[in-house]
Amino acid sequence: MVKPPRRGFGGGALDTRNDDTVRISLKRGGGGARWALGGLTALTLAAAAAIFFLVRPAPIAIDTETEASIDATQPCATKVSRFALDPSIVVVDFPDLLSQGLALNRVAALVEKANTPRDRVLDDVALNQAITSCGDTVESYYYGHDYNSADLARFFELAARQGIQLNPRELWLRRLARQLGWLQPGATGALISLPAAAPPITEEMRAVILHHEISHGAFYTLPIYQHYAEAFWASLTPPDRAAFTFFLGRQGYDTGNTELMLNETQAYLIFTRDPRFFNGSVVNMTQAQIDTLRAGYIAGIPVPWLKPMADATLPVAQSVPVCG
Repeated sequence: MVKPPRRGFGGGALDTRNDDTVRISLKRGGGGARWALGGLTALTLAAAAAIFFLVRPAPIAIDTETEASIDATQPCATKVSRFALDPSIVVVDFPDLLSQGLALNRVAALVEKANTPRDRVLDDVALNQAITSCGDTVESYYYGHDYNSADLARFFELAARQGIQLNPRELWLRRLARQLGWLQPGATGALISLPAAAPPITEEMRAVILHHEISHGAFYTLPIYQHYAEAFWASLTPPDRAAFTFFLGRQGYDTGNTELMLNETQAYLIFTRDPRFFNGSVVNMTQAQIDTLRAGYIAGIPVPWLKPMADATLPVAQSVPVCG
């Protein structure tokens, strides 16, 4: 640190006869002192800037991948990719359910979980109570997550305002959101996530989760698709809407959020072809009724790349860990 000059030396040059340190001459009323101090300040700032750039974390690596390439590998560390067919959808591929839960459960509690506040972020104690009160664990709170960029920006703004101590995974998520530019007003994007296949998640379930979450990404980033899903929801009979709402409520979603209800309905009905996650009986429908709804919906999907995905058979190929 730079100390002020000691008193008693008068206005002349500092005595350097018994000091090997190079001293700066301070002259009363002259411009030399201002120049010298300014130069020293500039050097200090330059050194601080150099240290900042040396210790600043490197940018998070972001690849571009297709659904098939994500299905074909499994991460041994958290991996981030832009979805090839819509790069505004960012896929976070976690090595396990625990890592995913630590990063995103608190966001889930703010954005869409039932019986949690929409206007404040939960601290660690309240979050743990929210998870255990519905019979879940950190790992099982959600098997996959999806949020638009505005959700994440609001989460981090509220957390900062409340002084919430975020965990290391959440701080990493904030770095990612900042790097993507999502903390700026007007940003557009969607984050979706899935875990690697490890009990209780099988490789087939992992593929179903990814397929389901991609449809949410499209809902967030493509207004034309969001409007289409809204129109489909409005076209359902009141009993059918009530049946889907009841099913989603049992899954822990906030049934008072209409946009959430219609977004989850399109994802479960059209893009979740696994009876372990969704089947006609959970909404009091026969398979024939489900097939009719699906066929009508798929026929009108206005997004060229999304329409074939809605009809696609999910891959069952064995995946390979990226770390070998």
